[in-house]
Amino acid sequence: MAIKKALETHLAKSDGTTIKQHIDGLLHQFEVFEKFYPKVLNEKEKQVLKIAIEYHDYGKLNRLFQCKLPVKQRTVKCSGERDDRIPHQYLSPLFLRPLSEKFSKLDVIKIVYAIINHHARGSKYIKGDYAGIDLLLSEIKENFKDFFSHLGYTKISDETIKFYKKCLTRIIENLGAVKNLNRTFRENPEFVKSVVKLAGLLIKIDHAASGEDLIVEEEPVKGNRERLFLNYLRSQNKLSKLKPFQEKFKDYKNLVLVADTGLGKTGLAVLWSKRKMFYVLPNRTSTNAMFETMKEIFGESKAGLLHSTSLFYVYENAEKEDYTVLRDFDNTRNLSKPVTISTADQLFTSVFKYPTYEKTYATLSYSDVVIDEIQGFEPAQIVPMLRQIEETVKLGTRYLIITATLPEIIKNEFEKMGFTVKTNDPETIDKTRRHKVKILEKDIFSVKDDILEKATKDKNILVITNTVSTAQDLYLKLSENLADEHIKAKLLHSRFIWKTRKEKENEIKEDYRKFKRNIWITTQLVEASLDIDFDVLFTEAAPADSLIQRMGRVWRDKNEDYPEKEFNVYILSIVNKKKDVYEKVLREKSLDLIKKYLTEEGFLLSENKRKIVEILYSEETLTSLNSKYFDEWKKVEKILNSEWEYLFKSEAHKIFRDIFTFEAIPFVFKEKIKKLVEDYKETKEIVDKSKRRLKRLKILKGINDYKIPVPVYWVLNEKVKNKTPFEVLDKDLNLYILAKYFKYDDNLGIRLDKEELEKNDINKEIFI
Repeated sequence: MAIKKALETHLAKSDGTTIKQHIDGLLHQFEVFEKFYPKVLNEKEKQVLKIAIEYHDYGKLNRLFQCKLPVKQRTVKCSGERDDRIPHQYLSPLFLRPLSEKFSKLDVIKIVYAIINHHARGSKYIKGDYAGIDLLLSEIKENFKDFFSHLGYTKISDETIKFYKKCLTRIIENLGAVKNLNRTFRENPEFVKSVVKLAGLLIKIDHAASGEDLIVEEEPVKGNRERLFLNYLRSQNKLSKLKPFQEKFKDYKNLVLVADTGLGKTGLAVLWSKRKMFYVLPNRTSTNAMFETMKEIFGESKAGLLHSTSLFYVYENAEKEDYTVLRDFDNTRNLSKPVTISTADQLFTSVFKYPTYEKTYATLSYSDVVIDEIQGFEPAQIVPMLRQIEETVKLGTRYLIITATLPEIIKNEFEKMGFTVKTNDPETIDKTRRHKVKILEKDIFSVKDDILEKATKDKNILVITNTVSTAQDLYLKLSENLADEHIKAKLLHSRFIWKTRKEKENEIKEDYRKFKRNIWITTQLVEASLDIDFDVLFTEAAPADSLIQRMGRVWRDKNEDYPEKEFNVYILSIVNKKKDVYEKVLREKSLDLIKKYLTEEGFLLSENKRKIVEILYSEETLTSLNSKYFDEWKKVEKILNSEWEYLFKSEAHKIFRDIFTFEAIPFVFKEKIKKLVEDYKETKEIVDKSKRRLKRLKILKGINDYKIPVPVYWVLNEKVKNKTPFEVLDKDLNLYILAKYFKYDDNLGIRLDKEELEKNDINKEIFI
């Protein structure tokens, strides 16, 4: 009885919320969840989750925790303590021993597991071996009097220690290390599924109850999705009936579908998804565009956007600046929206079993996930995605994988999982002859006159290079040779500040519709992210999947065959070895395959594009070429099969380094950003929490406009490693200012200024 009373007086939050009030908040969120998703848990699981909710914060009765809270409403005496010593979730299970007579041993383990994992702190106690358990129990015994003497408990019983140790030992043996978890999943899948769902839902419910105006799940999409989609088509003045392709595949369970662009893949995704929906795309630009489409189909309040800068995008495009922007974002981040459009990194890093990963797995267990263009990811991304797909399918997730091309190595993995894989269904093949291809034994610079000549014939020309530096150099050379004032050369790549890049992306999408004689020099950035349709493509040689994506930016929106005698795709086979980001054997094999599958007239047909990619990325071809792609794939698989602590090993960093970037600010904007940081710090004077968050959001959005993604290898480069490549402007805000020798302007973007680099001595400070 004393415990129950203490729950009503002891605090859970620094805002004065008591533990009892907080528990009641969780129970309310559970009722909301049960109302919207009544079939996710069985009746026993619902009972177990309610017990986990009831006891999850009992550890906050700890006097030292109460003394940490900076509030006046405390009901305990404090003498300046600021360290609670053991995270509260590891103390809460001490109160569970009486339940061991009411629940089975397995159910008690589920409750303990959910409670100790509902926060990330304290993972040292459950690190895969018994030393962590012994450390925890010894610290509990040592500090017990400080924890609970104010409640009349000065010593912990041997029975309670024995009970807790037995629970923790079973958790370590069956669920602790990843290899143990995988073994238990094979031997007792229903138990593991239940554990992960209960733990994940406790985390999600706790987050919802702890936030302002948050909800564990928003109301699901109502109404017939086919009707919603047809209404959308009518609003777009399009033919309002389903295509045979959509009718045929809308009711499959787990499906991998190779389908050409323009056939209605978005519509299929809407029709196929019957439950809570996640739509996953490779990059932020694509997710932003799909978010706008899904809002029109499902309604603005139903769709959420999730990527690293999604809050800035939503804020910038909101009709008015008010708290609803923040509330919707918080609910999206809590995975509470009925429809979420996301980049892969927001969902698929959970496979690494970071603390609280269960929240994502639990949510996916009652969700339908669409992944668009899976071949656009690197092996270091695809392999973890495949592993997480395999694990979450066992929990109940349904998947639709839609892609224009499918490497055989990926196809085989999905077939092993039991997916239906459709690679050559007649309804998915675009019959239009769009791309007449010519391969030239030249480099991109030697055809600059050809590019200019095509532009004079009222053509819009797209040039795609393999590296940013090549694009910059070509832009300068073409600009020098522009004799015709009506021809415009423009540049787009990933190394412009976000503000300028967004302007350029909007410009390229408008240019080809409104004007002729434009030459846009770009990089892989446009391969899958931008909906554009140019007349002619000049591209450096690359692996076949990239080349096919690039071709998709030409003769894209037409419904008739490309009619002209001239080619509309030119592939330049000679690539600067120093700037070759692709593996040579894959490039050369790709060109051989393209030559083999061209028609007599030079067309590369849709079905042949698929064959080329399937052959190129088959195990047989990759092995015969001794390709590093296959090696990288195996390396990542090996790491995923080891302990999750691999993330801290140098081998993993080597594998992931090439796809890692960090965001920094060019030196030229340093003073502007310093002023914005000062403005941000002044917001602490704003008393109203909502107004303070909105003001900070506006400032952070302003700062983000001047950030630029920089490859990690830049600052590890031999030429700059002995100099200071960046300055930490503000550690709390993770703001980095690049050195002067990274020169920036809005015409070229950022590049290494060799003259500035040479002017500085190795040890000379260059942030002046």
